[in-house]
Amino acid sequence: MNKEIDSVKLIQQLTKLCSTGDNNDNTFNQTLNCFQSFNKQIETTSIQFDFLIENQRGFKFFGIPIFTEKSLLPIIDPINYQNINGKPVNISLSNIDNYPLPDFQWKWSWNKWYVFMFKDVDPNGWLYNSLVFQDDRRWKGKYYLGNTIRRRIWIKQREREHVNDHVSSHVL
Repeated sequence: MNKEIDSVKLIQQLTKLCSTGDNNDNTFNQTLNCFQSFNKQIETTSIQFDFLIENQRGFKFFGIPIFTEKSLLPIIDPINYQNINGKPVNISLSNIDNYPLPDFQWKWSWNKWYVFMFKDVDPNGWLYNSLVFQDDRRWKGKYYLGNTIRRRIWIKQREREHVNDHVSSHVL
């Protein structure tokens, strides 16, 4: 229970940090930079957050969204998943649950990934834009006619395993 409270407090801190002052109307990349700086602030703790950006291309047909990662354009678009540094993340079978931990010192605190419902997003966490993912200022949480790309941010918490506990259990 205590870990859950810590998680909630940390998410509240993150939201407050990225929502204060001029950050409220910032660009998508500025939001990602805020997430990076937050992770750096808490790097001395045993908790870290992993953020993944999911990208899709498509359109709505009579109000039905027809977006998929399979319609992303090679060379022009990023791959289906990327980290908050903008680097591509190759996940086997394009299943977010196959995302690996950085090393054996970590374990997942949360059993699943959550869509980070932050700022202007639709009910499923998506942000929409017109043609290119590099257009940083036009991401909106509402679909408009002509929006052909979308992205959302996933978050999952991990915690550092206590090395002493791990070592002592092997010694006994």
